[in-house]
Amino acid sequence: MPALSLTPPDEATPAPGRASGSWRLAATLLVAALAGLALTHHRGWLAEQRALAAQASAQGLAGPELADVTARMRREGDPTAARLALAARLFDLEIANTQPGTPASAERLLATRELARAALRAEPASWQAAMLLGATVSLERSRNRDPRIYSLARDWERPLLVAGELAPAEKQPRRLLAAAYLEVWPALTPEKRKKVEELLREAFLEPQTFERLFVPWVAIAGSLERAATLLPDQPLTWKRLAATALERGSWSEYDALTARHRASLRATLERDLARAATAASGSGSELMRMQEARRSYSAVLAAAPVDAEFAPLVETALGLLPPGPAAEAQVRAAAAWLEWALPLCLVRDCPFAEGAMSRLASLAGSTLAGGEAAFAALAAGDRARADLLERRSDELWSEPWAPFLTFKARQLAAHKEIAAARAALLTVHRAFRVRLAWRTLAERIGAAGVNPGPALARESWEAADWWFDKGASRLDLLPSRRAAALTLEFAEPARAAALLEVQWDGRVLPPLAVAAGAAAVRLPLAVADEPHLLEIRVRAGDLRPAVRVRLE
Repeated sequence: MPALSLTPPDEATPAPGRASGSWRLAATLLVAALAGLALTHHRGWLAEQRALAAQASAQGLAGPELADVTARMRREGDPTAARLALAARLFDLEIANTQPGTPASAERLLATRELARAALRAEPASWQAAMLLGATVSLERSRNRDPRIYSLARDWERPLLVAGELAPAEKQPRRLLAAAYLEVWPALTPEKRKKVEELLREAFLEPQTFERLFVPWVAIAGSLERAATLLPDQPLTWKRLAATALERGSWSEYDALTARHRASLRATLERDLARAATAASGSGSELMRMQEARRSYSAVLAAAPVDAEFAPLVETALGLLPPGPAAEAQVRAAAAWLEWALPLCLVRDCPFAEGAMSRLASLAGSTLAGGEAAFAALAAGDRARADLLERRSDELWSEPWAPFLTFKARQLAAHKEIAAARAALLTVHRAFRVRLAWRTLAERIGAAGVNPGPALARESWEAADWWFDKGASRLDLLPSRRAAALTLEFAEPARAAALLEVQWDGRVLPPLAVAAGAAAVRLPLAVADEPHLLEIRVRAGDLRPAVRVRLE
C-alpha cells in the first residue's frame, strides 16, 4: 500500500518546466532593468554632452575648434573625462591668449577652474584635474593681481604638487608648477628658489613653456648671463637673448650672444645634415626614407642664415634634397639666398655651383621677377632658359634687367663672343652703367659709349656711389691697394647711438656700434686689391649708412 505524503501538492518540489520558467522571468526582468538603467545613463550622457558643447560654444569656441573639442569629449565616454577635455582646451586657449585682461578671458578661466574642480570631486585621484585646478587658480590670481597668490599659496601649490605625486612620469604638472612659482618668485626663500630653478631648467626644455616663461624669467634674472644659466643650450635661446640685449641697447652683449647663436645654429645644422644622411641610407621603405630626407634637408635650408658662413651647408642640403613640391618656407629661403647670391655673381664670382643655383631657382619659382629669373638661369648654366625669358620680355631696357644683361655680357666675353657682349652691354639701362661690374667689363672689351668717370681702382668712395635695395645700402668697390680696415665717414655726427649690420663679400661681420656724436667709425677687415661688395643695414638707431668710405 503506497505511503501517504504529508506535503500538499502545491508545496511539493516544482516540476522542472515550472522552475525554468521562473528563472527566465527573473532574468528577463533583470535584463530589462539593466537596459533601463543603461538607457537612462545614455540619455544623461547625451544631455551632459550637449551641456558641455553649449558651454564650449559660450566660451568662444567655434567652427573646427568647437567640432574638435566636441568630438574629443564624445570619445571619452565619461562625463568626468569629458569635463577634463574641455577644461584642458580652455586652459590652453588662455595660455596662448594675447589679450588676457578681457571679461571673456576671465570668464573662460572661471569655467576652467569649475570644470577641473567638478572633475576632482568626481575622481579625487585624477592628476589631470588636480593639475588644471592648481594651474588655473595660480593664473587667475596672477592676472588679477590677487594677493592671495602669496597669502593662500596652498590653493594652487597643493593641487600641483599632488598632480606630480599622482603622475610622477608626467612632465606637465612640474612645468605648470614651475610657471606658478615664477609668479611668486620674490616671496620664495633662497632654499626654495634652488628647488624651483631645477623645475625651471626642466620646464624650459619644452618649446611652449620656453615661449611662455622666457620673458618673465629674463626679467627676474636681471642679467642675461644669469638668465642663460637655466635656459637650454640651443639656437633659440641665444637668438632670444640676443634680441633682448638689442632691445636693452646692450650692444656688446648683443655681439657676444649673436656669436653664440651662430655657433650653436651651425653645430645644430651640421648635426641635422648628418642625421638626414643617416636616415636617407637607413632602413625602411624608399618612400619613407625620401620623405624623411626631404623634411630634414628642407629644414636646414629654411633655418640657415643667409650668409657666406652657412652657404656650404645650404649647398650640401640642396645637393641631397629629394625632388618634390616646395613648401612655403623653402620658397622663401630659396628666394632670399638668390637675392644674396646674384649681386655677388655680378661683382665677384657666384658663391654657389651651377647645380645649387639651378635648385634655388627651381625652388623660388614664380617669386622671381623676369630679370631675376633670367639671371638665376644664366648663373645656373641654363642659357637656353635665360634666352627664352629674355626673348619673352619687352622690358629689357629697364633697370631691373640691367644686372642680367651685364652678367650675360660677361659670360659672352668669357667665351670670346666680344661683339655680342658689347651689344648686350649697350642695352643696359644708363643708370646701371656707373656700377663697377658694368664699367669694368666695358673698359676691358672696349664698348662704345662708356662715359668717363672716376678711376675704377680707388682709395675712397662717396655717398653717391652707393645704391639701395630692399633696406640695404650696397657699395661695389675696387681698392687701389690692400688695407687693414675701412673708415666710414658720416656727413654729420650721429645724432644718437646706432648699430650697423655689415656684410663684406657676402659674409656677415660682427655688429658695428656707432656712438652718439661720432663723425666716423672704423671697420676692421682684410681689404684685398680686387672687387668687393659692401652691404650695410641699420639694425638699431637712426643713421644713414651711405657714407664716404676710404681705405685706412
